[in-house]
Amino acid sequence: MSADLLDAARDLTGFDARRVRSGDAVLVLGTEGVGVRTLVEACRSLAADLDFRARDTAESADRPAPGVAVIVVDPSSSVGEEEKRLLDGARARVGTVALVCSRIDAFWEWPRVVRAHRKRLDPFGTLPVFGVSAAAALGGAVDESGVDELISWIRQALDAPATVRDARARVSAGIGAVEHLLCPEAPAAADGDGLDDLLARRRELLAGRDRGRPDRLAALRAGLARARAQSAADLTAGVRELSALAADSAPGTRHREWLQQRWSELSTRLQRATDERIDEVSATTLVGLDPEPAARPPWTETPLPADGAARRRRTGAEDALLVVIGASTGLGVGRLVVAPMASVQTLQWISMPLTLLLGVAVAAWIIRVRRGALDRAGRAARDAEQLAAARAALDHQLGLRVAAAETAIAGQIGRAYERRARRVDEQVARIDESVRRLRGGAVAGRERQRAERARAVHRDLTALVERMWTDPVGGNDSGVDDGNR
Repeated sequence: MSADLLDAARDLTGFDARRVRSGDAVLVLGTEGVGVRTLVEACRSLAADLDFRARDTAESADRPAPGVAVIVVDPSSSVGEEEKRLLDGARARVGTVALVCSRIDAFWEWPRVVRAHRKRLDPFGTLPVFGVSAAAALGGAVDESGVDELISWIRQALDAPATVRDARARVSAGIGAVEHLLCPEAPAAADGDGLDDLLARRRELLAGRDRGRPDRLAALRAGLARARAQSAADLTAGVRELSALAADSAPGTRHREWLQQRWSELSTRLQRATDERIDEVSATTLVGLDPEPAARPPWTETPLPADGAARRRRTGAEDALLVVIGASTGLGVGRLVVAPMASVQTLQWISMPLTLLLGVAVAAWIIRVRRGALDRAGRAARDAEQLAAARAALDHQLGLRVAAAETAIAGQIGRAYERRARRVDEQVARIDESVRRLRGGAVAGRERQRAERARAVHRDLTALVERMWTDPVGGNDSGVDDGNR
């Protein structure tokens, strides 16, 4: 019976599944960055006796066909033509294939993502699906990683007799070929149930081609505006705090170095916070789209402006007036102190020198205090001017950073929707072709009969492979030959 089914599948699809043979190794396939080699390392740590072969692309997988193939997908990205080609090639060469979702420890919504991936890669739901965390398995949490369940399924597939493994592989390869015939890309467009269903599917595809793009762009603009406002507010608060600290700091030759260091720390902290806010907005806006990693350009340094010669305080009439005021105040204080001594006749000779000495001392003290206050005021004014200039430069950089991020993220959104539009156009073209065939009369009837026959063969092959897995001995009594007849 199974030989007849494989012959029927070959007549429908042109693919001879009886040429598929099963080996003893395990082939692990996946696109770049999905964790193929990490999963292989975790599997080898739990099943050192099995031969695991890690391949990142289908082109490098040209060695003899193993007994089991594993297609690795990542819940952090979508699947497309490359993953579909990997799966179709593995089903045609190996037959026994499983879908594995890696990194489930890092994505708590992985079941929803895997359902979407399976709808794209395995719309008929005939392949086993596993969720694993290779990092958890390598870290010792084997029971929670899901890798042990994958190993158990692999052992169940490879421990069967060679004839049973070959039979399973050939029937599974035949199922894959028939499914490819029934559903090359869009299941609804290949069902052939009726013209109305195809037209409804076409309207649905066209309506959802650009869905969500305006909302993403609006969310991008609002999020970046909020990030810009938060960075500007943090910059204003930081400059105000630094100005207060600079006014209270002790004067000296190292004041400039201290102020430059504090400003560098403030600018670095604000730049890092701005990048983090941009990353948050990007992650929120681009969720569900294909990622496009890009290197972020470095920040431009914004040091404090250097002191110029014109910033030095000039001496002149102000200093002369300060000396006069200090001298007069000192003489007045001196006369006030020695006034009681003038009534003592024996001390009259010392009152005048003492008045002069006290006057000079008080005048020097007043001049020193006044000059210190002027120096502090001048230093505070210079610090405020330098911080204002540096603040304007850094605020300009923050604005440029946010504007560049908006351009880059909007470009990613546009390119993602362009790719989606191309895929939709391809599906619409296939639907239009199906509609033309349905409207072609006799051709539509033949296509409908062919699709009905393919569905019947698919149903019988699926039931047969289920019996082969549940009852390896009894399920293989229907005579799948060894491909030599």
